[in-house]
Amino acid sequence: MSRLDEPIHRPFVVEIAALVDAAHRPRHDGQPPRGCINCTAAGCERVTWAAPILAEHRQRRAAACRR
Repeated sequence: MSRLDEPIHRPFVVEIAALVDAAHRPRHDGQPPRGCINCTAAGCERVTWAAPILAEHRQRRAAACRR
């Protein structure tokens, strides 16, 4: 089985979305974000992909904490 045939598990997708988000946030030392090779003047499609995944993850975590 090749890597392309293997299923992608939800925790892995959430972690990649978190890494994308972190690459676009200002760093703690006040420096600009590390940057992204996919960013354009119009924005970044990776952030557009990551935002709903992280929002859903946060909702699921909040719901689990309320139980």
